[in-house]
Amino acid sequence: MKRGMSGPIVISIILHALLILMFILKWNLDKPKRPAGGGGGGGGIVNAVVIDQLKFDQHKQFVKQQKTKKLEEAKEQAEAKQAAAEAARQEKLENAIRLKKEKQQQKEAKEKERKLEVEKQKIEAEKKISLEKKKKEELKKKLEEEKKLADEKEAARKAEQQKKLEEKKKLEEEKKLEEKKKADQEAKEQAAKEAKEAKEKALKEAKEKAAKDAKEKADKAKAAKEKAKRDAADASKLEDELLSEDIGGAAAGPSGNSSKPSTSAGPGGSGGGDPGYGDKVANMIEQRMLIDQNMRGKSCVVKIRLAPDGLVLSATAGSGDPSICRAGITAVNMIGTFPAPPSDAERTINATIQPQ
Repeated sequence: MKRGMSGPIVISIILHALLILMFILKWNLDKPKRPAGGGGGGGGIVNAVVIDQLKFDQHKQFVKQQKTKKLEEAKEQAEAKQAAAEAARQEKLENAIRLKKEKQQQKEAKEKERKLEVEKQKIEAEKKISLEKKKKEELKKKLEEEKKLADEKEAARKAEQQKKLEEKKKLEEEKKLEEKKKADQEAKEQAAKEAKEAKEKALKEAKEKAAKDAKEKADKAKAAKEKAKRDAADASKLEDELLSEDIGGAAAGPSGNSSKPSTSAGPGGSGGGDPGYGDKVANMIEQRMLIDQNMRGKSCVVKIRLAPDGLVLSATAGSGDPSICRAGITAVNMIGTFPAPPSDAERTINATIQPQ
């Protein structure tokens, strides 16, 4: 600020010095000459001095005014410079604030853009996760549907298999029932035939021996009649036993306990026919059984019902060790068909299985 004001002051001093010099020169030029005498010249000198003093005062006042004016101008210039500097500083400050604000706005814009980008990426990621989740759910649903379809097919297959087994069992039972009916019918026919033949024979003998005693005739007729009655009763009893065995499934066990493996044929553990047939069946079962060490010394009774041709109709566990019973029944089912029983009485066998 001091350096800015020194230039105008110096110029002002120089101008003032030049003005003073001009007044001095003018004063010297305008100074009147003294008259030749010394008597009357005193008044002119006094006037000149008064005039010069007035001019000097005017000049001094002028210089003072000029100096004041210069000082004011210098002050105004200084104030203008200061105002310009302040305006420049203010402008610079405003520019700095504006730049800072612009930078802040740019920063905020970038931050906003970054947040928008992050939000966009987040939305894309969520969409991707949602899509993957949807795909997984669809795949899971598809697998579940496939499994359900497979289970339904398997259930249908098992149902069909069970149905076939039941149909087979039903056919076998119908076949057995038909065979039983046929046997019963044959037995009835045979009994009726025998009764008829006996009656005819009695009548023939009665006619041929008309001359014999009436008592003998009556006794023979009575004997024939009783025989026919017994035959009919035996046939009816056999029919009742077979029907009861087929429908009720009554179990028949061995007639007694023995330390030696034994096999009984027929209901109640007794029956006629080949006594070795039951042992043959038991041996076949033991040969096909899966035996372990824990079965040694144990036994089980397995009841087997056979068709006339030896086909296994059923195999059930009786008394004894359950594991041996299971192994024995499995062996019976594996065999499927035994040699034909020698008689109908041996179609039901109580086989005692005792692994050695």
